[in-house]
Amino acid sequence: MSELKATPCENSSYSIAGKVFLLGEYAVLAGLPAVVAAVGPRFQVSLELGSSLSPLAPKGSPLDRLFQWETGAQKKKAIPLRFFDPHDGAGGFGASTAEFALAYQAYQQKDPGWKNLWMLYRELMSKDLSENQTPPSGADLVAQWQGGIVFFDPQGPHCMDLWPLMDWSGVLIFSATGIPGRKLATHLHLKNISLKDIESAVEPALAAGVAAIREGSPERLGKAMVAYADVLSELGFESEQANADRKELLKQPGVLGVKGCGAMLTDAVVVVVGPNPENRERVIELARSRGLRLIADGLGCEMGITCQK
Repeated sequence: MSELKATPCENSSYSIAGKVFLLGEYAVLAGLPAVVAAVGPRFQVSLELGSSLSPLAPKGSPLDRLFQWETGAQKKKAIPLRFFDPHDGAGGFGASTAEFALAYQAYQQKDPGWKNLWMLYRELMSKDLSENQTPPSGADLVAQWQGGIVFFDPQGPHCMDLWPLMDWSGVLIFSATGIPGRKLATHLHLKNISLKDIESAVEPALAAGVAAIREGSPERLGKAMVAYADVLSELGFESEQANADRKELLKQPGVLGVKGCGAMLTDAVVVVVGPNPENRERVIELARSRGLRLIADGLGCEMGITCQK
């Protein structure tokens, strides 16, 4: 895929997309690929030169670890940063990886390439973990940095843009993080899970979904999403609320597939719908009645990290 270069800005301000796992959360932790879409609205950072602001982040978070690396290993002076989160802290769309990428770009003022950035992220997020603990995959970081719809394989690592292969207008994205109790802190959640047997369980549905995208078939993609979510549910990786949303939305006419996204599939909901506009509106209304907020009515090709002019 073509890499979107980020170059230093005169006003030192950058923006980056959010993310949604279309397929592959948990699987990518076991070494399988994932398909991650970059989505709006966008996160932003600006350097606040002359300000008394300083980077504030929960201990052990990606931003905190990057800040310690910058001021320690890199021996750089702290530069105050101001972040803008379009989701107002509700989470679920890659805020922590967005902060990591934006802060790196603001501090370094150069494009390291997605692979080097991913390797640094994995190195920093693996510190202080025991052998049986799992660091975040970084697949979301790569998708946000690159933009588009990214097929990411950690075994290379390598990635490619799947955006040109299919019509994505029938994909609806809903946020569930405004609903009380839905958001989990991913880096903390991963410390307490077991991935035993997950690779063999999810691989068939994951492979079917990737094949459907390559063939440009929303119908087959929808079926693969349902199969993938079913497997994760059986393994205990789908919350009761996410499962209930999925079952209700699947009952609607014209729905080709539904899948939750993120930790316990609870951050967001992806719905693949057919071309009938009345069915589409019914799905949107049902989702809203369940407290879900529409983020994308059809997936656009969101850019990766960019300079704000």
